[in-house]
Amino acid sequence: MKQLIIIAFIFQSFFSNGQEVKGTFYFQGKFNGSFGRSDNHRSYWGKLIIDGKRSLFTMKEEGQHHASLQDNTIDLRSDSLFTVYKDHESNSLLFEFADLNQRSHYFADTLFPMEWVMTEEHKMIGGIPCLKAVTRFKGRGYTAWYAPTITINDGPWKLGGLPGLILEAYDDEDNWRMEFINRTDEYDFDVSYYESKIQKGIEGFPGFAGFVKKLFARLEASFNNNSDCIGCQNKSVIKFHSWEYID
Repeated sequence: MKQLIIIAFIFQSFFSNGQEVKGTFYFQGKFNGSFGRSDNHRSYWGKLIIDGKRSLFTMKEEGQHHASLQDNTIDLRSDSLFTVYKDHESNSLLFEFADLNQRSHYFADTLFPMEWVMTEEHKMIGGIPCLKAVTRFKGRGYTAWYAPTITINDGPWKLGGLPGLILEAYDDEDNWRMEFINRTDEYDFDVSYYESKIQKGIEGFPGFAGFVKKLFARLEASFNNNSDCIGCQNKSVIKFHSWEYID
């Protein structure tokens, strides 16, 4: 029975192949800003705009975001998270990082380097047949449910490279999750803005890692050295973390 279902997926995918995918895919999910060190889950909306070979993904928190301090972890997230632009033609990926002043910095990364293990597990998402795949990427394990009938190897955030659009994705600890809810035919976004950055040339992930390390080191030194409690035996130690593993 499983083999028949897999064959049906491949059959549908074959006959829809060649149809350029365009539209906006909306997701609903959550993100734990403490990365599992404490329970700081918040609800998010995700949006993946696909214009043929180019796409833009971003997440925005439901409601109003406020910076906070919880369990010695400072939450300084920007309004938009996980913003990623992909250009399949030039094999390019850009992602955004906002500093403490909410200034955007863009860095490049490899397009779909993850090695997926595809399974025969299947389920329906929004009436669309999907298959399950798993991988490890930048220090975390991820599960993805992709739709072979939507013939573009894209997905939320940096995830992609599967034979179909990813409609649901989450990490092994369930700190980040995005689930497809609906789509529209609109697909307009400012492609030229991101293409101009690619043409100018920007630093890759090692540059991002170096930028973050220096930023976090300055912040940690500043917070940990400024204390009103002189001579205290037990002082709170502020430690900053990034979602993607940095050596």
